[in-house]
Amino acid sequence: MTAPQQDEDFGRELRELADAVAPRIDVHTARVVPAARRRRARRRAATGFGALTAVVVAAGWTVQARPWAPEPETTVLQVASSPTATAPTAEPGWPDAPYWYVRSELVSRGFEGEESVTVRESWYGHDDPSLWIEDGDTSTPGASGPAGWGRFLVGGVDTLIGWDELYELPTDPSELEQILRDSVEEGRSVGTPDDKVAEMALGLLDASPAPPALRDAAWDVVVGLPGTTVEERATDAAGRTGTAASWTVEGTTYRLVYDTGAHRLLERSDVRAESTATQDTATGGLTTGFRRTYLEERPASAPPIEPTLEMAGCARWETC
Repeated sequence: MTAPQQDEDFGRELRELADAVAPRIDVHTARVVPAARRRRARRRAATGFGALTAVVVAAGWTVQARPWAPEPETTVLQVASSPTATAPTAEPGWPDAPYWYVRSELVSRGFEGEESVTVRESWYGHDDPSLWIEDGDTSTPGASGPAGWGRFLVGGVDTLIGWDELYELPTDPSELEQILRDSVEEGRSVGTPDDKVAEMALGLLDASPAPPALRDAAWDVVVGLPGTTVEERATDAAGRTGTAASWTVEGTTYRLVYDTGAHRLLERSDVRAESTATQDTATGGLTTGFRRTYLEERPASAPPIEPTLEMAGCARWETC
């Protein structure tokens, strides 16, 4: 799995292939709305909404601590910190939204027991650059190109899974699993082919605007793999209830908590137990790893700051 500090950097790896391939996915084309039509409609809507937003922000920034917070009419796919909270879902998904907003808590723990906690807000761009800030600090933002959620071999074509491609993938678990298995490569990631399939399925769930049906299919792939342990009732760090799935790859145990009712990933964690010659045997090993708890996710109109290439450290967005 990808460490949390590498999440947004993954987009750079995906975009490096963009100049070399011109992929498309041709599975279930009868169900697919043409991408060009979606982009035209989305850009028309974004242009009108963007002009309105500029007026609102100019007039109201000084009295709003978070002017980019969701408007009352926005459908929010969210499970709040309260374990009793419920959340509405949008069954068809969000194929035309310009950005996907995610607020998450990142926790990392080192060998000596030191722990760092960060709250990250991310705006994953559909066609436009992505941006993130940590602990509300807008003075040191990070940026990358339009978001991506994996790279699969589809119909023999090495395909970057961007926002539009999420809506073209099959939502039947067996069909989706076959695509993932076709994408397994010898030198890509670690572990067995099943471990690599689980990692790719996780990529479709991790901070993703994928439609609920695709999320459920990816989750079904994970829990159906040999070696996966399923806990029907589990809680995440925020006290929310979901179903947990865990598996171990080369000494690292990966654990996901998924809310099947809200069709969303609540939490992911990677924990590695390291033994040393001098440790107290009663501890059972020194634990290291990270946890990412997804506190909120929803479609968004735009980030609070415009992403720049300087923030990203790239020469151009196409390869960032």
